[in-house]
Amino acid sequence: MSLSNFVRLCLSEWISFLLPAVPIRSRATFIELLCGCLVSPEGWVTRSIVAISRRKHWTTYYKLIGRGSVRTLRLARALFRLVLAVLPFDVLTLVIDDTLVPRSSESALGCARRHDHSRKTNRPTFMLAQCWVTVGVSVLGHGGAKLVLPILSRLVPATGNRNKLLIALALLRGLAGVADKPVRVLFDSWFMRARLVLPLLRRQIRVIGQARVDTALFLPPVAQTTPRRGRKRIYGERLSAEAVAALPVTELCLSLYGQEQLLRLRSVVARARFLRGTPVRAVWCQFFDTKKQTWTKPRLLLATETGLTAEAIVQLYARRWGIEPLFHNLKRWWGIGNLWQQSRTALELWMQIRSTAWTLAQLLSLAAHGAFPMEVVAPWRLKHPLTAGLVAQWLRMEFTGLAFRDGFDRKSQKFVFPEPRNDPRLRL
Repeated sequence: MSLSNFVRLCLSEWISFLLPAVPIRSRATFIELLCGCLVSPEGWVTRSIVAISRRKHWTTYYKLIGRGSVRTLRLARALFRLVLAVLPFDVLTLVIDDTLVPRSSESALGCARRHDHSRKTNRPTFMLAQCWVTVGVSVLGHGGAKLVLPILSRLVPATGNRNKLLIALALLRGLAGVADKPVRVLFDSWFMRARLVLPLLRRQIRVIGQARVDTALFLPPVAQTTPRRGRKRIYGERLSAEAVAALPVTELCLSLYGQEQLLRLRSVVARARFLRGTPVRAVWCQFFDTKKQTWTKPRLLLATETGLTAEAIVQLYARRWGIEPLFHNLKRWWGIGNLWQQSRTALELWMQIRSTAWTLAQLLSLAAHGAFPMEVVAPWRLKHPLTAGLVAQWLRMEFTGLAFRDGFDRKSQKFVFPEPRNDPRLRL
């Protein structure tokens, strides 16, 4: 089977899998917009429409997005089920994080002066930007690459950053009932709060996150040999800086964040006070800085899975970093910076459609790795793994200008991806 036929077969099956989440009257228009996102590198709706051979007036596409006839959460749940069906998981690992999208207009939805934690060169500390909270699925790509597939995103209101915790909890609750497998969530120190972690623990969701080094941790209480009045003790001796320094040290070399890293680990099972005495595996991690020839300041990782080793916790938490290149690709190469809808419902719906298209391209990069014509699309990357960006570039070359609406059968409610045009002059 040729690569073109294989891609058409996969996309036909995957898009048909998503269609039950869309109202029947809107399915053909939704297919056109989703396929337009697959072959269009920019985020404007008009760019996606002109990239295909449209069959309806432009107001048809405007009404689907502007009126919110497609429910964002239903589409995200269908996408979540598709990822679970295509990729095997023993324990489902989710990543949650937020990102800033700079804006030049204060009238943009959710736009406010926000603190930029990236500390990039020639960029102010506070910037006018939108803030998006995203939940993604962590997967391992070719060569052990740590990838994150976007599932659901929400725009943070302009009233403050405290809403990020509520939004993150709402996103996880919306997806909690879909997976029938154990779920693990990774997030950074900003989201490591009791308001978010405790509700997740009540739902039997595992958590691994970075916490402040001065977090109050206590050893388990010592069993009393003689009976005493009152309730049982929850906390034992507090772990001071001196007690942490006296813990056994393990030095090892791991492949983390794209390179070999020399690490120094200290680990102990403790009880976190901000989690109301929940047992956690605390890992103090230090990296060796080869430039300065010194050890970095210790970082504290907390995992509710106390049976995991310190090495396994560090390796699992490193998978969270895959969401950073995801944000870069969504903003730079997938057009999230070009989203200028005037209502919150339309903005989040178009964001969901763009994210769905990116997830489909990423799934294609994992499924079509061996048969991809790298020498035709990008011959300078013959020795490198296949990425979703290269798959999107190939899709633009093969399928731009097709009438995707003609591939939808209204009787069977199935979609068949059309065949590419044979005229090379019509390819971009």
